[in-house]
Amino acid sequence: MTSVSRFAQFARLAFVATLVCVPMHEAQAQLAIDKLDLVLQADGAEERTGVLTVRNEGTTPAQAVIKLEDWDRAPDGNNRFYPVGTISGSCANSLQVFPMSLSLKPGEAQTVRIDYTGPARLSRECWSLVVVESPTSTPQGAGRQLMYNVRTGLKVYVAHDGLAVDGEVEGLSVARTTRNSVAHDVAIVAFANRGAKHYVTKGRLEIRRDDNSLVQTIDLPPMYALPGAVMHTTATLPDLPKGKYLLLSIVDYGGQEIAAGMYSHDVR
Repeated sequence: MTSVSRFAQFARLAFVATLVCVPMHEAQAQLAIDKLDLVLQADGAEERTGVLTVRNEGTTPAQAVIKLEDWDRAPDGNNRFYPVGTISGSCANSLQVFPMSLSLKPGEAQTVRIDYTGPARLSRECWSLVVVESPTSTPQGAGRQLMYNVRTGLKVYVAHDGLAVDGEVEGLSVARTTRNSVAHDVAIVAFANRGAKHYVTKGRLEIRRDDNSLVQTIDLPPMYALPGAVMHTTATLPDLPKGKYLLLSIVDYGGQEIAAGMYSHDVR
């Protein structure tokens, strides 16, 4: 199921599904949200409140439940979801959403208000997820459809000015992998967010010879690092002549300094 408008769609998680008999010609409702991220300011006034717009882009009326959950990222960057109040970085206890249910006609939109009610000063940023959950169905043949829930999520961060920004390349190594029966060397970069707020890194990998001359620069995929997280990213190395090389991973995380790591790589 895809959205054809400018309204954004987030990750969908299918829950336990059951088959029920419904008319095959029944149209599917589709809900979309207008943003994927919302940053609230703990020490602000108006900035402690945000708005999410939900639109029914389907052809039939749609209903949804609005609730809070927790989430974080695995080291490879994939989202992980938890019950509300589970993780240490959760600010769900200090968030309120209204309304907590929606009923939308085709083409209709409604706003959901998100209020931060916690302290004005935080030791580090907190984060949670506002989930829009609605039932939908998929034709299965023989007059039956598969009923399941579609979950659309807004990531909410709460921070304030002055939170520390810090990070370091915790590890840089090379592993031999095989893809399509061809062996490749892959550089693995481990980056640790030592600061108090999230950020998206920009980085590159430099391959240098013994005399420090540059062989090649490879852009690293971005890493989405929450406070305290250690994230991993990889870069496939080119086929190199035999010799000794120095790999430099250079990561910009928005701080005053650039994080860097080094690795001596022998090609035999």
